[in-house]
Amino acid sequence: MGGGALLFIAALGVGIIFERVVATPIWNLVFRFASKPALMLESVVDDEGTAVTSFDKNGQGLIAVDLDGQVVQLLATLSSDDRALGAAVRAGDRVRIADVDTARNRCTVAVI
Repeated sequence: MGGGALLFIAALGVGIIFERVVATPIWNLVFRFASKPALMLESVVDDEGTAVTSFDKNGQGLIAVDLDGQVVQLLATLSSDDRALGAAVRAGDRVRIADVDTARNRCTVAVI
């Protein structure tokens, strides 16, 4: 083995040791401060919400959902199946969110 090969092996060994002893603990410390990704409105599909207002004869009203610790109100429309059955939603009732339209801040809900 020549001097160049020994120098290469030594440099490789020092690099691996540096990575394990210095760089890895610093990266682990930095990543402990990373926050979890924020939830989007689409994440409430299949969750429960609470009716803020009683739904009108067209099956529309306001609901409130908990989104990442924040209460968000949405305009909700009762599903066509529930409207056909004549289901009524009053303020305080729980509903299941079936679909969300994020562009209009609206959703479709079903009676639980």
